[in-house]
Amino acid sequence: MARFAKDTAYTFIARVISFIFGLATSIIIARILGPEGKGIYSLSILLPLLLINFFNLGIGSATVYYIGKGEYTLKKILGNNLIIGTIISGVAIFAGIIIIIFFRELFLEGVPSLYLFISLGLIPMYFMYIYLINILLGIQKIVKYNLVAISRELFSLILVVIMLVGFKTGVIGGLSARIIATLLAVIIAFWWIVKLSGGIVCRLNKGYIKDTTLYGIKAHTSNILAFLNYRLDMFLVNFFINPLAVGYYSISVAVAEKLWFLSRSASTVLFPRVASEKDENRRKEFTPIVSRNVLFITFVGAIFIYFLSRWAILLLYSEAYLASVRPLQLLLPGIVALSISRVLANDIAGRGKPILNTYMSAVTISVNIGLNILWIPTFGIEGAALASTVSYIVQTIGRLLIYRKISGNSIIKTVFVHRSDLKLYKRFILSVFKR
Repeated sequence: MARFAKDTAYTFIARVISFIFGLATSIIIARILGPEGKGIYSLSILLPLLLINFFNLGIGSATVYYIGKGEYTLKKILGNNLIIGTIISGVAIFAGIIIIIFFRELFLEGVPSLYLFISLGLIPMYFMYIYLINILLGIQKIVKYNLVAISRELFSLILVVIMLVGFKTGVIGGLSARIIATLLAVIIAFWWIVKLSGGIVCRLNKGYIKDTTLYGIKAHTSNILAFLNYRLDMFLVNFFINPLAVGYYSISVAVAEKLWFLSRSASTVLFPRVASEKDENRRKEFTPIVSRNVLFITFVGAIFIYFLSRWAILLLYSEAYLASVRPLQLLLPGIVALSISRVLANDIAGRGKPILNTYMSAVTISVNIGLNILWIPTFGIEGAALASTVSYIVQTIGRLLIYRKISGNSIIKTVFVHRSDLKLYKRFILSVFKR
């Protein structure tokens, strides 16, 4: 537990630092581009992210899982991940070109084609980033894993300042900054992994390809549905309203999702831990401690954000974005609920049962799409926020039931903080002060 707490703390601190850099980047983009320009930028970025989530085949998750199993050398994993990433990038870029040429007016009305073509440059950078950084996670080099993530946000901030403030290149500058920043992070990750593995074997390994693909596809479908659950509402907001509304809503989502710092940190560290754990009793006792405390701390954070949301939007983004306040508040209950769902999802995947997450995600996305179509025309972006919250709560309830069945742990043990947890807080705080 001590190592897990330390790794989670490192990851949490890294995400806070990344948040600060990312927030500064977001503020610069929002203030310089304005609500409509911010909406166009968000939609431009959304296209490559959608393609990446559709085509990545879950190789990142499979990499972590099979490193935990110890069946393949790092040299082979590194080389095969790079080859797979290159091939899939080409397919995804081709699909993106088809979408821009034939379907832009349907899903991305109001977004110039030039911006969308430039945004496709993110695809190979993101694939390499995902496939490499998960190697660091799999071998549990948590510090290096987090430093790569921080570097990407820092490079983004520096380049956005240069592109938007210095050269005033608008949306194109924002997109270019994101591409170059990801490339620089990829170079750092590659350099570290080559040193750790002692080299690279760039030759396809049929066993590794087969194993990672079979595992990855199970996790991949769940990841696609999860991504759609998080981001499809932006496409629907643009479809039913306009890019200006997307600009407002993107700020609501960006601020609300910062509450996932802790759950992302804990679930990130939990996945390789569960995958490599051989003692079922230890695994059974460990995850509920993580899940209930993540839920409790996230709930406390949501209360603060609810009452400070108007002030925070005014201070950070200006009065022009006040329309983002109410959707932000409506998103908070769902964000809190999904914090525990993230932890349980990684426990389930670490047990080798990612298909169960897929089933639950399919139900959730159906609820999300239906409610968005029903509520956005009537309630605007507030309807989109409410639809997300309801779907997140549905997902959490379903995942709790699945976890209870496969682990044998009760829902009460998984959700509600125990008196013994207070000792963990005390011990952790004292250790921080000693350090």
